[in-house]
Amino acid sequence: MKTKILILGGSSFAGSSFINFLIQKKNYKILGTYNSKKNLKKLVFKNSLDKFKLIKIDLSKEKNSLLKIIKLFKPKYIFDFASLCMVNESWDNPSYYLRVNLNSKINFIQNMNNLPFVKKFIYVGTPEIFGSTSKPVKENSLTFNPSTPYAISKLSFEHFLMAYQKNFGNKIIITRFSNFYGRGQLEHRLIPKILKCIKNNLKFPMHGNGLTKRDFIFDEDFNDAFYKVLQKGKVGKIYHFSTNYFISIKNIIKIICKYKNVKFKNFVYKASERKGKDKYYFLDCRKTSKELKWKPKNNLTQGLRKTIKYYDKEL
Repeated sequence: MKTKILILGGSSFAGSSFINFLIQKKNYKILGTYNSKKNLKKLVFKNSLDKFKLIKIDLSKEKNSLLKIIKLFKPKYIFDFASLCMVNESWDNPSYYLRVNLNSKINFIQNMNNLPFVKKFIYVGTPEIFGSTSKPVKENSLTFNPSTPYAISKLSFEHFLMAYQKNFGNKIIITRFSNFYGRGQLEHRLIPKILKCIKNNLKFPMHGNGLTKRDFIFDEDFNDAFYKVLQKGKVGKIYHFSTNYFISIKNIIKIICKYKNVKFKNFVYKASERKGKDKYYFLDCRKTSKELKWKPKNNLTQGLRKTIKYYDKEL
C-alpha cells in the first residue's frame, strides 16, 4: 500500500520539484495543493500531472477547507511549502503576507493532534528570520532579527509551531534551507531571470552592486534533504541545510555570462538595493548533516550547468 503524502504549495518551485522527485520513487500516493494555475504548465511535473492529484485552494480565504481535505485524504506526512516568498513585494501588502504565511494554517495546526494518521508535519522555513548574520547560525539559535514583512510572517508561524510542539506534543519538524535553485524555477527568480535576459538581449538589474552573498542549493540536493527528513527526521527537531559555499550575486551573474559568452559589463545595470535585504545569512548545518547523513552532491558549477541546459530548451 502506497504511503500518502500531502504537499501544501505544490505549485511552488521547491514543492513541485519534490513532487516530481516522489513520483519517480513510485511508492507514494501524492496530493498537492496550489493557488495559482498559471504556473502549472511551466513546472517540472508538467508531464506527470496524471500521476498524482492537485487541488486548487486559496488558504487565505478557505481556512477550514484545508482541514476537510486532510481528513478525507488521511496523509501520513505533510510538507508545507505554501508561503508567499517575494521578499521585496512583502512591503506592499504586509497584512496579506501574514494572512497567508501565518493565519491561513492556524486552524489546521490547532486540530492536528486529533488526526492520528498524521505522523509528521514538515515546515519549510527560511534563514531570513535571523536577518543578516556574520557567522553561521545553529539550529537552536534564538537570535532572531527579521528585516522584512516576509521574514516576520515566516518567523511568526515558526513561533506558533514551536509553541504548539511544546505544549501539545504535535508532530512538527521545522526545516530551514539556503536559497533554492534549479530546473523548473519560475522566471522571476535570480538564475532563470538572468538566463531569460540573456536570451532576449535585455540588460539585467543588479541591485546594490551585487555584493549580497548567498548560498545556493541545487534541486537534486534539496529534494534529497526533504526525503531524508521524511525518512529520518525526528519530531520536535529543527534542521538546517546549506552547501557552505557563499557567493555574491555579482559573481553568479559573471559565471553565467561567461558560460553564455556574454560580456558582464554590457549586460548589467545598477539598480537600487531592495529594502530590508540581508547581506548574508549563514546556516550552521553540521548537526543536521551528521544526524541525517546529508550533504550536497552537486557543487555550484555542476548545478548551474544542469540548470542552464534545462533553460536552453525551456525559455
